Amino acid sequence: MCTTVVVGKKATKNGATLIARNCDAEIVIEPVKFIVVPENDVTEGVYKSYLTHFKENYPKKSLRYQMVPYIQYKKYGIFGESGINSKNVAMSATESIFSNTQVLAIDPLTDGLGEDSLVSVVLPYISSAREGVTYLGKLIEEYGSHEGNGVIFSDKDEIWYMEIPCGHHWIAQRVPDDCCAVIANQSIIEEVDFNDPENFMYSEGLREFVDTYHLNPDYEGFNFRHIFGTSSKEDREYNTPRVWYGQNYLGHKVEDPRSSDMPFVFKPNRKLSYEDVGAVLSSHYDETIYDPFNSTDDASRKLFRPISMNRTSQSHILEIRNDVPEEIAAITWINSGPTAFNPYVPFYANSNDTAPSYNNTSMTYDINQAYWMHRTLAVLVERDYDVLKTVNFDYLSAARQLANHMVLETDRAYKAMQSGDVTDFLTKQNKQNVEEMNHLTMTHIGELVKKGLGLSKLTFDITKDV
Repeated sequence: MCTTVVVGKKATKNGATLIARNCDAEIVIEPVKFIVVPENDVTEGVYKSYLTHFKENYPKKSLRYQMVPYIQYKKYGIFGESGINSKNVAMSATESIFSNTQVLAIDPLTDGLGEDSLVSVVLPYISSAREGVTYLGKLIEEYGSHEGNGVIFSDKDEIWYMEIPCGHHWIAQRVPDDCCAVIANQSIIEEVDFNDPENFMYSEGLREFVDTYHLNPDYEGFNFRHIFGTSSKEDREYNTPRVWYGQNYLGHKVEDPRSSDMPFVFKPNRKLSYEDVGAVLSSHYDETIYDPFNSTDDASRKLFRPISMNRTSQSHILEIRNDVPEEIAAITWINSGPTAFNPYVPFYANSNDTAPSYNNTSMTYDINQAYWMHRTLAVLVERDYDVLKTVNFDYLSAARQLANHMVLETDRAYKAMQSGDVTDFLTKQNKQNVEEMNHLTMTHIGELVKKGLGLSKLTFDITKDV
């Protein structure tokens, strides 16, 4: 049950495309690792899902790509979730969505392709965001979908958001370059222009399917959200408030957090950066009465599901830049979660590895691993949030400054290179950058421990308490 934010290249400060998502697991502890899969890692045989009967022959050639899979993949499925391939194409899968019962009665979900397999069977084989849509679309039409999913693709020029609400039908819309979007577990694409192939793609027979079964509730137009989506009390408690907060933060004023009419895409009131996207994904309705940490209004703080969750297994911002050479253009920003208390760490995608603390996650607690390190930090902050929030704010500010500096210095070092392999250089740089960020994080954890002990009720001063 995730939250997605995307920003077109003309709506960002540096002309990059940004696609991002909080990957929220169903349970609080669901360890993941961040890895790089080499090109041609599998050249023969059959891919088989651990969750469904979906299987497909591996294509003969694959690209190098990143993914952030579950550790217990044989139990839950791979769930690669997000990554960028060696062609600088990014993919995030998935934003869970739900179709209405009338649609599902006609085209029910199948035992086919689902979130557990999407990154593994698509990202290694596509060369553009647009190709990602067509490649996945053909798979859905052939094998069917295991669940309702929203999938995001991007490259340096385009962002495509694809919705798969039922067994075999799907829609995809290109996000305008000067717009952004916030998505939260609902079908959100609105009017479809079937005469505009540059901005819309869809499953074969989609219009005929809707007409044959009289699914369109509107007198005019083809509003995909109205036809395939849901609008319920549960949506207005669990989903729409997240879109409301994100749209307001990014500059599109919306009054009612329960509104079912918020637009899919909108123009922000300023040019955005990855930090703006990260602020939305780290939000718990900050500075509103709906903040779970609000101590004055108990009823309001329990009304809505926040964006930042204790069960976020990881959060990612996939940035494809246009103001630097292609070799260093793609950056994956990873937040190990919970996002409210932890920073986004940059990894250059043109690398052969991530870093030991990210790719060696275990099921047992180990504070030297990024997944467990950042959960330790979150527990310490939240226990005494009112006292420690300022200390954590200072850490997050320092972490953002450090992350920006690391990107700046890595870019400069690349431009100064006279020789050598760029991929090897960026692989080493990723490890070095993580070491610096981990040092800052462990220093913060130490500070939290010391301050937390000072807040203990197991204290006694004879000069004051007698």
